[in-house]
Amino acid sequence: AMKLKKVKIIIEPVAQTSNRWLAAMKGKAKANHKEEIITVSSWEILGKIMSPPRLQILTMIPILMPESINALAKSLKKDFKNVYSDVKFLADLGLIELKEQGRRKKLVPIAKFDGIEFALTA
Repeated sequence: AMKLKKVKIIIEPVAQTSNRWLAAMKGKAKANHKEEIITVSSWEILGKIMSPPRLQILTMIPILMPESINALAKSLKKDFKNVYSDVKFLADLGLIELKEQGRRKKLVPIAKFDGIEFALTA
């Protein structure tokens, strides 16, 4: 299995985020290939993004390695529609990958990370 990276979710004021991006664009920020960073500007936003069902999906994908979103929903004993929309959302955020497989092009949720770290910057 491919060694998965960690993802770090940083809660920081928007102003700091833009400073960090500016530094990165000027080439000052060192890229860390062991982790990827997602920045959110407040706890409220983080709470919306990382609802308990989404966190559960995120933690269970690397363990269950489901062959479809349907299989994932069944394993979690959850409604397909809810799991589908959460999986799509997490994929849009870049936290998981969705691969089309087979003739019927079913979507397979694939883990991109094996850990989440939450960091606070004041």
